[in-house]
Amino acid sequence: MEEALRSCGRLDRRWCASLPASAVVYFVLAMCLHFSDSYAEILRKLTDGLRGAVHAGALRVAGTSAVSKARTRLGPEQLKALFEQVRGPLTTPQSPGAFAFGRRLLMLSLDGTVLDVAPTRANTKAFGPPPGGSRKPGHHPQVKLVLLIARGTRGILGARFGPRRDNEVTLAKHLATSPTLSGGQLVLMDRAFHGHDILARITDCGADFIVRAHAHHWLPHLRELADGSFLSCVPDRASSQRQAASRFCNRRMPPGHPHGVAVRVGDADITATPEHGPPRTRPLRVITSLLDPGEAPAEQVAAVYAERWNSETSLFEAKILQRDHRPLLRSKNPDGVTQEIYGLLITHQYLQAQRARAAQASRDPATGQALDPDRVSFTAVLRAIRRHLHYRPATGQPPPITIVQTEALAQLIPPQTPPHQTTRQTGTQSPHESARTPAARQRQLHDHHLPPRRDPARHTSTTNQIATLVCGPAR
Repeated sequence: MEEALRSCGRLDRRWCASLPASAVVYFVLAMCLHFSDSYAEILRKLTDGLRGAVHAGALRVAGTSAVSKARTRLGPEQLKALFEQVRGPLTTPQSPGAFAFGRRLLMLSLDGTVLDVAPTRANTKAFGPPPGGSRKPGHHPQVKLVLLIARGTRGILGARFGPRRDNEVTLAKHLATSPTLSGGQLVLMDRAFHGHDILARITDCGADFIVRAHAHHWLPHLRELADGSFLSCVPDRASSQRQAASRFCNRRMPPGHPHGVAVRVGDADITATPEHGPPRTRPLRVITSLLDPGEAPAEQVAAVYAERWNSETSLFEAKILQRDHRPLLRSKNPDGVTQEIYGLLITHQYLQAQRARAAQASRDPATGQALDPDRVSFTAVLRAIRRHLHYRPATGQPPPITIVQTEALAQLIPPQTPPHQTTRQTGTQSPHESARTPAARQRQLHDHHLPPRRDPARHTSTTNQIATLVCGPAR
């Protein structure tokens, strides 16, 4: 924290006798750990812990009005600098569930969400009006947040946010840069991020990706592979416009391969089995920059993509559990909202770090192997930190972090059924399988420059790869 304050020139800044800059930063972080508590209650909880943590000597409890004014004077830059210091994957080479394809690639998820903010005039001007139509307008302005999250530990590698009108892809492009991304990383993304620009940025950083594609996304068949997938490319804007014009005018595409990002395309049938209700099956098309089927078979690519939903769990923990189901951020002005969002990300990173450390300090009681961080309950860690973090231990007692880890390991989540199973299709063909026979595929390889026919089976067909996803109960 001192480094973050020093970099912003605020280390020795003091706005009143009881509120140095470091105390205000501690207050913002505590506010993001105790969303249900008032300013006065948070100040009371912080008093004992801050007496030895800040350069203020005997600390007096300030009033809530003084704290609000101090937050305004502090600004968001210090919290942003602190987040840049603590962000990271929180993994080790031995972290279970964090790597794919023979532990070669660290799995990351790129995903977005929205946060509701207080409906003040300043927030509405900065973040835009509430969403909704003319008949049913919304109630609260919203901030769009995009995160890059590590699989397993759920550590945050990067974050960008802005008004609701900002596109998720635009925010994600700021994360798809070096040094946030580098070689040895595999980014898992939903179909909102399947465009050429962001995929080119990821590959330029040396990282790989697996992303879901839209059914109508034009992907030319360049070469058939033995595992049922095929080589293709995600065309750039110019190639896409030429292809769209050719289809509209019903004329042949120009000879040669379109310019774009080289990818491998695989199709799968995804069967989701909810806790209540019948299973649902739907086709899924994924594209990846892993072009060698020997190193990344199609079945494994479809199974690894299912790990993207781990980021949804992390977003649920940050938005719902950590915030005590409160729908709004409490700040009334844009700088306070920015400050609060960075405080939320910093404290969430701290909570996930304690989960990861607790898992590293223990072994799975059933197998004796390294403990998967998914077995450590986020709620147990959150409650233990709220109880013990702000209090000094008595003489002879272990430090609070040790107590937190002990309590978390005493409440492990039972092992779940593997979230995905990958099998080969056997028996009769599906209604759309006839369109993907070897003869039909061979015709597609020869005619990939021709305008495709408007055949629904061509866009919803499946190969002989089926990934069956079994969704366990919510944690």
